[in-house]
Amino acid sequence: MKELTKKQERVLAFLQRRVRKTGKAPTYREIAAELRIDVRSAYQHVEALERKGFVERTGRRIELLGDHRPERGIPVVGRVAAGSPILAIENVEEHVDLAREFDDDDAFFLRVRGDSMTGAGINDGDLVLVRPQPRVENGRIAAVIVGEEATVKRVFLRKNRIELRPENPAHRTMVYGPDDDVRIAGKVVMTMRRL
Repeated sequence: MKELTKKQERVLAFLQRRVRKTGKAPTYREIAAELRIDVRSAYQHVEALERKGFVERTGRRIELLGDHRPERGIPVVGRVAAGSPILAIENVEEHVDLAREFDDDDAFFLRVRGDSMTGAGINDGDLVLVRPQPRVENGRIAAVIVGEEATVKRVFLRKNRIELRPENPAHRTMVYGPDDDVRIAGKVVMTMRRL
């Protein structure tokens, strides 16, 4: 691959920043505004980047290629001992892309109230991400609508009943029959907590 001019380096760096932040490349107009050049010059710089193997253009779409495509997400920087922390960029094991976790357009968050699920690491005030689905496998944690109230419990489907089990011995299992107004809203797939 050929070397880049200073302007091409700036265009490439801007493309990488935007892709890292939003998941897609900027438009030629956005490139022009960022670099304070006209749109035609922005187009020519991207065209040069394509000739040099840094990007590929499909119509108006610009895609970064190979090693020039930035990692998306929050880095997992490895394990840390209980002693001194090891947070060097060289220790990055992977990146966790939160956008990919939330890619279901129907997914929603519920804020947890109460302590019935603390044994599963779900505490009062946490947010749980729920992926909507009418059934879950036995033993899975789900958001369940009971009457007009939502609750988060471990679900066990039996022949003629549904059991909602807490993960705290101070709370009791709730059992509902076929005549009760109970339905599964979806599977809990993630818990988030601000520290």
